[in-house]
Amino acid sequence: MKREQSGIVSRNIETDPLVTVIMCVYNAGDYLRPALQSILTQTYRNLEVVMIDDGSTDACFASIRDLLSDARVRVYHQENATRPVALNRALNDTRGEFYAIQDGDDISHPHRIERLVRALVNRPELAAVFSGNELIINGTHMAPTSSAKSELDCRRDIDAFRMPAHDPTGMFRMSLVGDLRYDPTMPFVEALDYILRLGERYPMVVLGECLYGYRILSTSVTRRDPFQRERYVAEALRRACSRRGLNYDQVFPEGIDGPRRSKNSVLDNNIAAHFMKSVLDQRRAGRRLASLRTGLECARLHPLDSHYHKALVYALTPLGLIEFLRRGLTTVPVASSERIRNC
Repeated sequence: MKREQSGIVSRNIETDPLVTVIMCVYNAGDYLRPALQSILTQTYRNLEVVMIDDGSTDACFASIRDLLSDARVRVYHQENATRPVALNRALNDTRGEFYAIQDGDDISHPHRIERLVRALVNRPELAAVFSGNELIINGTHMAPTSSAKSELDCRRDIDAFRMPAHDPTGMFRMSLVGDLRYDPTMPFVEALDYILRLGERYPMVVLGECLYGYRILSTSVTRRDPFQRERYVAEALRRACSRRGLNYDQVFPEGIDGPRRSKNSVLDNNIAAHFMKSVLDQRRAGRRLASLRTGLECARLHPLDSHYHKALVYALTPLGLIEFLRRGLTTVPVASSERIRNC
Protein backbone atom coordinates (compact mmCIF):
# COMPACT_ATOMS: atom_id res chain seq x y z
CA MET A 1 0.00 0.00 0.00
CA LYS A 2 1.55 3.30 -1.08
CA ARG A 3 2.00 6.27 1.22
CA GLU A 4 3.13 9.06 -1.08
CA GLN A 5 3.12 11.63 1.75
CA SER A 6 5.69 9.75 3.84
CA GLY A 7 8.82 10.63 1.87
CA ILE A 8 10.37 7.31 2.90
CA VAL A 9 12.50 5.64 0.23
CA SER A 10 10.51 2.37 0.41
CA ARG A 11 6.78 2.98 0.35
CA ASN A 12 4.90 -0.13 1.33
CA ILE A 13 4.66 -2.33 4.35
CA GLU A 14 6.49 -5.14 2.59
CA THR A 15 9.63 -3.08 1.99
CA ASP A 16 9.58 -0.41 4.71
CA PRO A 17 12.27 -1.14 7.35
CA LEU A 18 10.94 -3.01 10.35
CA VAL A 19 11.01 -0.90 13.52
CA THR A 20 11.05 -2.46 16.97
CA VAL A 21 9.41 -0.31 19.62
CA ILE A 22 10.57 -1.24 23.12
CA MET A 23 8.24 -0.63 26.06
CA CYS A 24 9.58 -1.30 29.55
CA VAL A 25 6.67 -1.23 31.97
CA TYR A 26 6.53 -1.06 35.74
CA ASN A 27 3.18 -0.18 37.35
CA ALA A 28 2.08 2.14 34.55
CA GLY A 29 -1.53 2.02 35.72
CA ASP A 30 -4.16 3.66 33.54
CA TYR A 31 -1.47 5.33 31.43
CA LEU A 32 -0.35 2.09 29.79
CA ARG A 33 -3.35 1.76 27.49
CA PRO A 34 -3.04 5.20 25.81
CA ALA A 35 0.74 4.74 25.61
CA LEU A 36 0.43 1.47 23.71
CA GLN A 37 -2.43 2.79 21.57
CA SER A 38 -0.27 5.73 20.50
CA ILE A 39 2.16 3.21 18.98
CA LEU A 40 -0.35 0.82 17.45
CA THR A 41 -2.08 3.71 15.65
CA GLN A 42 1.09 5.16 14.14
CA THR A 43 0.98 6.16 10.47
CA TYR A 44 4.00 3.89 10.02
CA ARG A 45 2.70 0.32 10.08
CA ASN A 46 5.73 -1.95 9.72
CA LEU A 47 6.61 -2.17 13.37
CA GLU A 48 6.69 -4.61 16.24
CA VAL A 49 6.27 -3.85 19.94
CA VAL A 50 8.37 -5.68 22.50
CA MET A 51 6.90 -5.11 25.97
CA ILE A 52 8.85 -6.05 29.08
CA ASP A 53 6.75 -6.22 32.23
CA ASP A 54 9.38 -5.52 34.86
CA GLY A 55 7.51 -7.04 37.78
CA SER A 56 4.41 -4.81 37.75
CA THR A 57 2.07 -5.28 40.72
CA ASP A 58 -0.77 -2.97 39.71
CA ALA A 59 -2.47 -5.23 37.10
CA CYS A 60 -1.86 -2.60 34.43
CA PHE A 61 -1.57 -5.32 31.79
CA ALA A 62 -5.19 -6.32 32.41
CA SER A 63 -6.22 -2.96 30.94
CA ILE A 64 -4.60 -3.76 27.58
CA ARG A 65 -5.67 -7.38 27.22
CA ASP A 66 -7.64 -6.64 24.04
CA LEU A 67 -4.72 -4.73 22.49
CA LEU A 68 -2.43 -7.71 22.95
CA SER A 69 -4.35 -9.51 20.20
CA ASP A 70 -2.42 -7.34 17.75
CA ALA A 71 0.09 -9.70 16.15
CA ARG A 72 2.76 -7.00 16.27
CA VAL A 73 2.90 -7.08 20.09
CA ARG A 74 5.01 -9.46 22.18
CA VAL A 75 4.98 -9.37 25.99
CA TYR A 76 7.57 -10.79 28.39
CA HIS A 77 7.08 -10.87 32.15
CA GLN A 78 9.94 -10.89 34.64
CA GLU A 79 10.67 -10.17 38.29
CA ASN A 80 11.51 -6.54 38.91
CA ALA A 81 15.12 -6.15 37.77
CA THR A 82 15.38 -2.40 36.93
CA ARG A 83 14.97 -0.61 33.63
CA PRO A 84 18.43 -1.25 32.08
CA VAL A 85 17.98 -5.00 32.56
CA ALA A 86 14.54 -4.82 30.94
CA LEU A 87 15.89 -2.77 28.04
CA ASN A 88 18.67 -5.26 27.40
CA ARG A 89 16.23 -8.17 27.43
CA ALA A 90 14.17 -6.37 24.78
CA LEU A 91 17.25 -5.56 22.69
CA ASN A 92 18.21 -9.23 22.69
CA ASP A 93 14.83 -9.98 21.11
CA THR A 94 14.81 -7.10 18.62
CA ARG A 95 14.12 -8.00 15.01
CA GLY A 96 13.92 -4.49 13.57
CA GLU A 97 16.42 -2.61 11.47
CA PHE A 98 15.77 0.30 13.82
CA TYR A 99 14.57 0.43 17.40
CA ALA A 100 12.76 3.12 19.34
CA ILE A 101 11.67 3.45 22.96
CA GLN A 102 8.17 4.19 24.22
CA ASP A 103 7.80 4.68 27.95
CA GLY A 104 4.74 3.02 29.46
CA ASP A 105 3.10 6.27 30.53
CA ASP A 106 4.05 8.56 27.63
CA ILE A 107 2.41 9.36 24.29
CA SER A 108 3.91 9.22 20.78
CA HIS A 109 2.46 11.62 18.23
CA PRO A 110 0.86 9.81 15.25
CA HIS A 111 3.69 10.54 12.77
CA ARG A 112 6.55 9.97 15.21
CA ILE A 113 7.83 6.63 13.87
CA GLU A 114 7.37 7.68 10.25
CA ARG A 115 9.36 10.89 10.69
CA LEU A 116 12.22 9.16 12.51
CA VAL A 117 12.43 6.34 9.99
CA ARG A 118 12.54 8.85 7.15
CA ALA A 119 15.52 10.58 8.74
CA LEU A 120 17.46 7.35 9.24
CA VAL A 121 16.69 6.05 5.75
CA ASN A 122 17.79 9.32 4.17
CA ARG A 123 20.97 9.54 6.29
CA PRO A 124 22.48 6.03 6.48
CA GLU A 125 25.53 7.30 8.36
CA LEU A 126 23.41 8.29 11.39
CA ALA A 127 23.27 5.98 14.39
CA ALA A 128 20.38 7.80 16.04
CA VAL A 129 17.79 10.49 15.47
CA PHE A 130 15.80 12.29 18.18
CA SER A 131 12.95 14.78 18.21
CA GLY A 132 11.51 17.49 20.39
CA ASN A 133 8.97 16.67 23.07
CA GLU A 134 6.23 18.21 25.12
CA LEU A 135 5.35 17.65 28.77
CA ILE A 136 2.14 16.12 30.09
CA ILE A 137 1.41 17.41 33.59
CA ASN A 138 -1.89 16.57 35.28
CA GLY A 139 -3.26 15.52 31.92
CA THR A 140 -2.40 18.82 30.19
CA HIS A 141 0.02 18.91 27.25
CA MET A 142 2.40 21.87 27.47
CA ALA A 143 5.86 23.28 26.73
CA PRO A 144 6.66 21.72 23.33
CA THR A 145 10.24 21.88 22.10
CA SER A 146 10.97 21.86 18.38
CA SER A 147 14.47 23.09 17.66
CA ALA A 148 16.55 20.99 15.26
CA LYS A 149 20.14 20.02 15.94
CA SER A 150 22.66 19.11 13.30
CA GLU A 151 25.27 16.40 13.56
CA LEU A 152 27.76 19.07 14.70
CA ASP A 153 25.35 20.44 17.31
CA CYS A 154 24.83 16.97 18.75
CA ARG A 155 28.56 16.35 18.82
CA ARG A 156 29.01 19.55 20.81
CA ASP A 157 26.40 18.35 23.30
CA ILE A 158 28.14 15.00 23.69
CA ASP A 159 31.49 16.74 24.14
CA ALA A 160 29.85 18.88 26.85
CA PHE A 161 28.48 15.72 28.57
CA ARG A 162 24.87 16.53 27.60
CA MET A 163 22.26 14.46 25.85
CA PRO A 164 21.22 16.18 22.60
CA ALA A 165 17.53 15.54 23.34
CA HIS A 166 15.23 13.73 25.72
CA ASP A 167 16.25 10.09 25.51
CA PRO A 168 12.92 8.29 24.83
CA THR A 169 12.35 10.42 21.72
CA GLY A 170 15.18 8.57 19.95
CA MET A 171 15.33 5.94 17.25
CA PHE A 172 18.50 3.92 16.78
CA ARG A 173 20.11 2.01 13.89
CA MET A 174 20.79 -1.57 14.95
CA SER A 175 23.54 -2.14 12.37
CA LEU A 176 25.63 0.48 14.20
CA VAL A 177 24.50 0.22 17.82
CA GLY A 178 23.54 -3.46 18.01
CA ASP A 179 26.58 -4.28 20.12
CA LEU A 180 25.79 -1.59 22.71
CA ARG A 181 23.77 -2.42 25.82
CA TYR A 182 22.46 -0.42 28.75
CA ASP A 183 24.63 -0.75 31.86
CA PRO A 184 22.74 -2.58 34.65
CA THR A 185 25.01 -0.95 37.22
CA MET A 186 23.70 2.49 36.22
CA PRO A 187 20.00 2.56 37.17
CA PHE A 188 18.29 5.97 36.95
CA VAL A 189 20.86 7.18 34.39
CA GLU A 190 21.22 4.23 32.04
CA ALA A 191 20.07 6.39 29.10
CA LEU A 192 22.58 9.17 29.82
CA ASP A 193 25.41 6.64 30.01
CA TYR A 194 24.22 4.84 26.84
CA ILE A 195 23.79 7.98 24.72
CA LEU A 196 27.13 9.43 25.80
CA ARG A 197 28.85 6.19 24.78
CA LEU A 198 26.92 6.08 21.51
CA GLY A 199 27.61 9.74 20.71
CA GLU A 200 31.31 9.32 21.30
CA ARG A 201 31.36 6.78 18.46
CA TYR A 202 28.65 7.75 15.99
CA PRO A 203 26.79 10.77 14.54
CA MET A 204 23.21 11.67 15.45
CA VAL A 205 20.75 14.49 14.81
CA VAL A 206 17.61 15.98 16.35
CA LEU A 207 14.58 16.70 14.16
CA GLY A 208 12.94 20.10 14.47
CA GLU A 209 9.56 18.64 15.40
CA CYS A 210 7.73 17.87 18.63
CA LEU A 211 6.80 14.18 18.28
CA TYR A 212 6.63 12.86 21.85
CA GLY A 213 4.65 13.58 25.02
CA TYR A 214 6.60 12.99 28.24
CA ARG A 215 4.41 12.53 31.29
CA ILE A 216 5.58 14.03 34.60
CA LEU A 217 4.45 11.96 37.57
CA SER A 218 5.07 12.81 41.22
CA THR A 219 5.41 9.07 41.92
CA SER A 220 8.34 8.47 39.56
CA VAL A 221 11.38 6.77 41.06
CA THR A 222 13.74 9.66 40.30
CA ARG A 223 11.45 12.17 42.04
CA ARG A 224 11.21 9.99 45.13
CA ASP A 225 14.99 9.78 45.47
CA PRO A 226 16.59 12.60 43.45
CA PHE A 227 19.82 12.57 45.41
CA GLN A 228 20.45 8.93 44.55
CA ARG A 229 19.84 9.84 40.91
CA GLU A 230 22.41 12.61 41.12
CA ARG A 231 24.99 10.25 42.55
CA TYR A 232 24.51 8.04 39.51
CA VAL A 233 24.73 11.07 37.20
CA ALA A 234 28.11 11.92 38.72
CA GLU A 235 29.27 8.33 38.23
CA ALA A 236 28.16 8.36 34.56
CA LEU A 237 30.15 11.55 34.03
CA ARG A 238 33.20 10.14 35.79
CA ARG A 239 33.12 7.18 33.43
CA ALA A 240 32.74 9.47 30.42
CA CYS A 241 35.71 11.54 31.56
CA SER A 242 37.76 8.37 31.99
CA ARG A 243 36.91 7.21 28.46
CA ARG A 244 38.01 10.59 27.10
CA GLY A 245 41.23 10.78 29.12
CA LEU A 246 39.93 13.69 31.22
CA ASN A 247 40.06 14.38 34.95
CA TYR A 248 36.54 14.52 36.39
CA ASP A 249 37.47 16.92 39.20
CA GLN A 250 38.95 19.36 36.71
CA VAL A 251 35.97 19.16 34.32
CA PHE A 252 33.41 19.47 37.14
CA PRO A 253 35.24 21.35 39.94
CA GLU A 254 31.96 22.32 41.66
CA GLY A 255 30.12 19.08 41.03
CA ILE A 256 27.56 18.42 38.35
CA ASP A 257 25.35 21.45 39.01
CA GLY A 258 27.55 24.18 40.40
CA PRO A 259 27.25 25.89 43.76
CA ARG A 260 23.59 27.01 43.76
CA ARG A 261 20.46 25.07 42.88
CA SER A 262 16.82 25.53 43.71
CA LYS A 263 15.60 22.78 46.05
CA ASN A 264 12.56 22.28 43.84
CA SER A 265 14.76 21.92 40.75
CA VAL A 266 16.65 19.13 42.49
CA LEU A 267 13.39 17.34 43.26
CA ASP A 268 12.01 17.58 39.72
CA ASN A 269 15.32 17.22 37.87
CA ASN A 270 15.31 20.83 36.68
CA ILE A 271 12.11 20.69 34.66
CA ALA A 272 12.21 24.50 34.46
CA ALA A 273 15.07 24.18 31.97
CA HIS A 274 12.70 22.41 29.59
CA PHE A 275 10.18 25.25 29.89
CA MET A 276 12.90 27.80 29.12
CA LYS A 277 13.93 25.85 26.03
CA SER A 278 10.29 25.63 24.94
CA VAL A 279 9.84 29.39 25.33
CA LEU A 280 12.90 30.06 23.18
CA ASP A 281 11.73 27.64 20.49
CA GLN A 282 8.31 29.31 20.42
CA ARG A 283 9.82 32.80 20.32
CA ARG A 284 12.07 31.86 17.41
CA ALA A 285 9.04 30.48 15.57
CA GLY A 286 7.17 33.76 16.10
CA ARG A 287 4.68 32.24 18.56
CA ARG A 288 4.84 35.00 21.16
CA LEU A 289 1.51 34.25 22.87
CA ALA A 290 2.28 30.54 23.09
CA SER A 291 5.64 31.35 24.69
CA LEU A 292 3.92 33.58 27.24
CA ARG A 293 1.50 30.78 28.11
CA THR A 294 4.43 28.37 28.54
CA GLY A 295 6.22 30.83 30.82
CA LEU A 296 3.10 31.21 32.97
CA GLU A 297 2.66 27.44 33.18
CA CYS A 298 6.20 27.11 34.49
CA ALA A 299 5.74 29.89 37.07
CA ARG A 300 2.58 28.21 38.38
CA LEU A 301 4.53 25.05 39.24
CA HIS A 302 6.29 26.83 42.13
CA PRO A 303 5.08 30.44 42.39
CA LEU A 304 7.45 31.30 45.23
CA ASP A 305 10.57 29.89 43.59
CA SER A 306 12.29 32.44 41.35
CA HIS A 307 13.92 29.69 39.29
CA TYR A 308 10.50 28.80 37.86
CA HIS A 309 9.91 32.40 36.74
CA LYS A 310 12.87 32.40 34.35
CA ALA A 311 10.79 30.96 31.50
CA LEU A 312 8.33 33.82 31.92
CA VAL A 313 11.21 36.30 31.84
CA TYR A 314 12.34 34.69 28.57
CA ALA A 315 8.83 35.14 27.18
CA LEU A 316 8.73 38.86 28.06
CA THR A 317 12.30 39.93 27.28
CA PRO A 318 13.27 40.98 23.71
CA LEU A 319 14.52 37.86 21.95
CA GLY A 320 17.64 39.56 20.63
CA LEU A 321 18.69 40.49 24.17
CA ILE A 322 18.12 36.94 25.41
CA GLU A 323 20.21 35.51 22.57
CA PHE A 324 22.98 38.03 23.25
CA LEU A 325 23.08 37.24 26.97
CA ARG A 326 23.04 33.50 26.36
CA ARG A 327 25.93 33.76 23.90
CA GLY A 328 27.90 35.64 26.52
CA LEU A 329 27.50 32.95 29.17
CA THR A 330 30.28 30.47 29.73
CA THR A 331 29.12 26.99 28.74
CA VAL A 332 29.41 24.58 31.65
CA PRO A 333 28.55 20.90 31.23
CA VAL A 334 25.39 20.27 33.27
CA ALA A 335 24.12 16.80 32.53
CA SER A 336 21.46 16.38 35.18
CA SER A 337 19.28 19.07 33.61
CA GLU A 338 18.27 16.36 31.16
CA ARG A 339 15.28 14.51 32.55
CA ILE A 340 16.48 10.98 33.24
CA ARG A 341 13.78 8.39 33.77
CA ASN A 342 13.57 4.96 35.28
CA CYS A 343 10.56 2.72 34.77
